[in-house]
Amino acid sequence: MNDTGNGAVRTAGAAIGEAVSLFMLCPETFAKSLAAGYPDPFAAYFAGRGGVLGDTTGTTVNAVFTVFEPNLVRACWDTGVSVHDASASARLYWDQAAEFGRQYLTGVEGIDRIAALGEKVIAEAPEPGLPLYAGWRAMPLADDAPARAFQVMFVLRELRAAVHFTALTLSGLSPVEAHLLNKGPEYAAFMGWQPPYADVAAKRGRYDEVEELTNRRMGEIVGAALTPAEADELATLSAEVLARLKAAVPSM
Repeated sequence: MNDTGNGAVRTAGAAIGEAVSLFMLCPETFAKSLAAGYPDPFAAYFAGRGGVLGDTTGTTVNAVFTVFEPNLVRACWDTGVSVHDASASARLYWDQAAEFGRQYLTGVEGIDRIAALGEKVIAEAPEPGLPLYAGWRAMPLADDAPARAFQVMFVLRELRAAVHFTALTLSGLSPVEAHLLNKGPEYAAFMGWQPPYADVAAKRGRYDEVEELTNRRMGEIVGAALTPAEADELATLSAEVLARLKAAVPSM
């Protein structure tokens, strides 16, 4: 894939990542998790998103999730799976994603095309070394276009995240260092890491290398499944979906 194609992959990855984050952090998603019996939405998030890993420990989930403070992961996981076990939590979260797609993407032009293009990528993308992606890839997709398209976006987000986590691990940067270099102290705290924080300015180049490696590998994966024109189309449609969601979805 040429540089233009890689630019499309970066655009699609960023838009898809933010779109799925809107679902994960939506007050309506939180309310549905509470209604399902979870004591707090973060227990639902960790049990739901990590539930595809099966009946495991919070330590294992933390190893796969990579970027959260470990005690936070373990506590939320244990709390969540005490309400609904791992597989049930994953199914609940998957159903919430489908409902979110139906609520906000019904009638959106090109939504069936996002699903079709995304599924081509998912069909070609490898699973080894990407356990969370592999787990979500195996989940059955909804039949209706808006729900299916959003679930496909969810799986694509997990694909890029898994590739990124691998690159981050190989870089030697700690998760908290990566957060500080990416979005700063406030985001690091949101992910469970508490101050005081070290000065990481000298490691900026290493973080840039992580991003470059992530984008290069995603370019290879997408390039094996889509033509440059299709990659451009996925990027354009993903950005349009993100704009639609940002205008409609309530924020925290």
